[in-house]
Amino acid sequence: MRSLRRRLLISLWVAVSTVGVLSAILAYRQVNSEAKDFLDHQLQQVAAIVAEQTAGVPRSFRTDEDIEVGIWDGAGKLQYSSMDSLRIPLVTTPGFTERNLGTERYRIYATVLGGRHIEIAQPVDTREDQAESAALAAFLPVFVLLPVLAIAIALVIRALLQPVREVAAAVSRRDVLSSEALEGQSLPQEILPLVEEINRLLERQGLAVQRERHFIADAAHALRTPLAALQLQTDVLDGSADPRERAARLKELRAGIQRATRLAEQLLSLARIESATEVNGHVVNLDEALQEVQAIYAPIATAAGVTLSIEGEPGMIVRGDTSRVLLICGNLLDNAVRYTPPGGCIDLKVASDSTAARIEIRDEGPGLQPDQFERVFERFYSVPGDHSTGSGLGLATVESVVKQLGGRVSLHNRTDRSGLVARVLLPQA
Repeated sequence: MRSLRRRLLISLWVAVSTVGVLSAILAYRQVNSEAKDFLDHQLQQVAAIVAEQTAGVPRSFRTDEDIEVGIWDGAGKLQYSSMDSLRIPLVTTPGFTERNLGTERYRIYATVLGGRHIEIAQPVDTREDQAESAALAAFLPVFVLLPVLAIAIALVIRALLQPVREVAAAVSRRDVLSSEALEGQSLPQEILPLVEEINRLLERQGLAVQRERHFIADAAHALRTPLAALQLQTDVLDGSADPRERAARLKELRAGIQRATRLAEQLLSLARIESATEVNGHVVNLDEALQEVQAIYAPIATAAGVTLSIEGEPGMIVRGDTSRVLLICGNLLDNAVRYTPPGGCIDLKVASDSTAARIEIRDEGPGLQPDQFERVFERFYSVPGDHSTGSGLGLATVESVVKQLGGRVSLHNRTDRSGLVARVLLPQA
């Protein structure tokens, strides 16, 4: 696993070391060149000082021990020489040049001042030593400061990453199912988006845990009564000796098993819907979905003695998928068939409503009281006086699916006669 801190340290150390070495090399060369220019200027100054001293006879001059002086008059006669090798003029034209005096190389400055030819010589090795000493004096501090700068960078990075380590420590101390948001006020701006995404993930995790807990509670609540009834019917069946009574009890037991199976399927369906991922990018043609609804529920309605009429508007396309649309229509039609008396009619109509597709299912049942329109969407809610075999999960499932598709569902009593209107609005794709 790569460490961001280690990579950052190495990158900065390499960058600083590279810049430091290049700066030191440039400083060395610059100071070395300037030192040699200074020494050349020193030779010129010595020549000017020598020229100002007037004397009729050769005499000694106090100069730097590394500098040699030679003076000749206008006729070329030697007036003074500080070394035997400088008895005759070595340079005929004024300026700087390099010559060998004996076994050593010298840099010579020649000039004519006051009618006299003056030559000032300095060993090249001495000049190089002095220039290098000056250059090293500027070069060494850079290498001395580089380790100090590396340590300073490491400490600064450690201090800047301390809030990140604190967040990591806070996460490690949390409970497994904790969904409390992380504090991000003291974090650097570059790290804050990561913490915000983690908080959103924790929020989704909390919702998932909450849904799981609700599902477990709902399942326990919903299955307790059917399972108890099944146990009672089994005990009665086991204790009955009359074949007719046993047949009747067996029929009731099978019906109870079917209700328990249906309830378990509804619970699982609701759990899958609530934990499903987003449906962005998926669309469904309502014409095709209505054909499947017709094929599935027309026989069911006919068996219940109810007429099912389906009318659709061509070209209606909504967000989602066929399975979700079937789940919505199926649960609403289950309720409509259950409450519509034999000989009645159920109308399913699809039409365009601005930017939404409107699905309406009209039945001829007893309808609802105004205070029950919202409560019937609660899980396991039963309308007072309702003795149907429903589990109270159908409308809760419809509401969950519709919200997931970005739509809304509502119930209304019919105005033309007794019955209920279930209206679903789904965004058109």
